[in-house]
Amino acid sequence: MKKPFLVCLMAALAICGVSALEGGTRGGDAQFLLAGMPLSEAEMGAVEGGLPRCCHDADYDPIEDKCLNNKGQKYVKGENDCDIWVENVLSEAGYDIASRWGSAKSTSVDGHMKILAGQLIDEAPAGWSIEFIDRDHVALVRVNDDGSSDVYHQGYNYKTPTTKEWDGSRGYHYSKVKAHAWGDRRKYWDFD
Repeated sequence: MKKPFLVCLMAALAICGVSALEGGTRGGDAQFLLAGMPLSEAEMGAVEGGLPRCCHDADYDPIEDKCLNNKGQKYVKGENDCDIWVENVLSEAGYDIASRWGSAKSTSVDGHMKILAGQLIDEAPAGWSIEFIDRDHVALVRVNDDGSSDVYHQGYNYKTPTTKEWDGSRGYHYSKVKAHAWGDRRKYWDFD
């Protein structure tokens, strides 16, 4: 399996103008190592097929990636409730929170809040956090450097218009963190 991959890789590099010898001796602008060969960002961008974004995209965000990979799920009570969805998305992104907030399969949102009582804060911190809304709903919230926020969640709400693509699991962008104000009471858990 390694041999065909390396042959394809060498062919892709040759097409991109980087011979095997050049790739092995380059310095300076190389930012990435692929099969032991340094590649610049431009060369990485030219390689197609088989390379996940996490290998070469400086803006790659594993949590956002997993939110987008899990969008559009139809809500099924007990299978992908909001807290189960959040826990699964974070697990796929490399964050194991089940032992810290109580397994989502057997703990209610209110139960998570009781377990995390001393760790919950009133304002969304920079970066990713879990938002608790009215003790019965959770969402993943990212506060961006520019003061905007992105919110991803799983649930069903008759009042919220959605596209077929986002039916069930949805994402929203707010130009200001305070513009996102669901429910009457909100708390945040900075899980990382």
